[in-house]
Amino acid sequence: MAAAVALAILAGACGSSKSTTAAASDQAAPATEGTPVDGGSLVIGVAAETAGWNPHSSEWAQYGSVVGSSVLEPLATVGPDNGAKPWLATGWIANDTFDTWQITLRQGVTFQNGEKFDAAAVKMNIEDAISGPLSGQALMGLFSDISVVDDHTVLVKLAQPWAAFPSSFLDGQTTMMMAPEMLKQADHGDKHPIGTGPFTFDSWSPGDTFKVKKNPTYWQEGKPHLDQIEFKVMPDNTSRSAALETGDINMMLTTSAADANSMATDFTVLKDWDTEPAMIMTNTIPMIGTTPNPLADVHARKALAYATDRQAIATAMGEGVLSPTSPFSSTNPWGRPDAENGYPDHDLDKAKAEVAQYLQDSGASSLSFSLAGVADVDTSKIMQLVQSQWAEAGIHANIESLESTAFIGRAVKGDYNAALFQLYSSPDPDQNHYFWSKDTIKGYGGVNINFTQFSNDQMEADLATGRTSGYPDVRKQAYDDLVTQLNQSAVNIWLYWTPYSIVADKSVHGLQAANDTPWGNFQPKTWLADLWHQ
Repeated sequence: MAAAVALAILAGACGSSKSTTAAASDQAAPATEGTPVDGGSLVIGVAAETAGWNPHSSEWAQYGSVVGSSVLEPLATVGPDNGAKPWLATGWIANDTFDTWQITLRQGVTFQNGEKFDAAAVKMNIEDAISGPLSGQALMGLFSDISVVDDHTVLVKLAQPWAAFPSSFLDGQTTMMMAPEMLKQADHGDKHPIGTGPFTFDSWSPGDTFKVKKNPTYWQEGKPHLDQIEFKVMPDNTSRSAALETGDINMMLTTSAADANSMATDFTVLKDWDTEPAMIMTNTIPMIGTTPNPLADVHARKALAYATDRQAIATAMGEGVLSPTSPFSSTNPWGRPDAENGYPDHDLDKAKAEVAQYLQDSGASSLSFSLAGVADVDTSKIMQLVQSQWAEAGIHANIESLESTAFIGRAVKGDYNAALFQLYSSPDPDQNHYFWSKDTIKGYGGVNINFTQFSNDQMEADLATGRTSGYPDVRKQAYDDLVTQLNQSAVNIWLYWTPYSIVADKSVHGLQAANDTPWGNFQPKTWLADLWHQ
């Protein structure tokens, strides 16, 4: 929830592949399940949804991406290797300079209202993304022309080389295809989604339920297996797990490690526990309005890093929860061993020394600032723990617990000192470009997608290489260097990997596709058609 606006802008932040660490591999992975049985329904509990169903204009948080994927589908999906895999597009090819891409589309697909899924519809969708109030901010200046070659071929011309185009754009929320009729509505279909997905929209009671029913003309033969799904919004972890145990819901998504661990014996539990890092994100601008910002000083930020006992915080989140030192886990193709990331270990003496250096340089009498987060039980618990750890080093943090919309607004405007975020969860690092680029720094009061407002020339060079190079090893080296830059300046104070889990009644089957790919992120979910219930 904390990063919903920017995650919608990007169609996902940047992060990890499916983990092979102990924390994520000790799950009750679905076994061979035999022949699917058609019919029946599911009730799925989710912690939140979204304000609307056009991802170009509405803030799709993690749970919104699950719900929305029942109706809408992307051009490409994420494969087990984190790369883009054909879905509604069957292939793509670039010119030698990666600034022109030809996309070939799947034939025989129709939208749920009977309209043809063809090149004209794809062109309309991409143009809607470019002009979208949210997505357009991230795509600004990247596209020069979208043209129809024939009914099943689209030619995309870019304003700059973009070698990462398939895994950064084609498999993201931005290319979830919407029917032309949906896009022509006054609200661009925000209240009534029409896509090519396995289920058709039935009804929506905002903040309560979103119901879909089987799409009889779905392009995947024999799917979906279910007749209907009801997504039930249940913000409270305790109520959600209780509903699953009593059978009021059949499946839930949760970030409660305690629930996932305790329910593993009687339920099927899938863990994606190293995809999305949680962190204290620091605002590095000198002034917040008319007030000096202590965290603009690198010594103040390093004091926070040294004073934070990451392992204790991860343990507080639950058994098996791990702590990151990078946006990418050590098992991720883009990651490296924690020891190589250059992030400081917990050291109270060094924290005190950095506080002293800050006080000497600034002339301040204390290192004092506000720590913001959303007003929920888990966030409050972690902020209080961080606050107490920092106090041991002489750091004074005033906790601000905010309603989620207010929190997001403050973060985007740069109106905060430090904030507890969960971010960087999409499979390709280039999707993180906007969170790190100087081009998305607008200063206090502006719309900042780079929340930290931190950048330097070396990071800009790394981002350019990561976007334009066609060589994976060259891209990897660039992102390794970028992580080093961030950690040397202590921009993010790493805390724990978010323990995303799917917990399902043993009567729910067809979860293998979800188990094979990273799903604790904001990417489209293309496995809902596989689910069946018996």
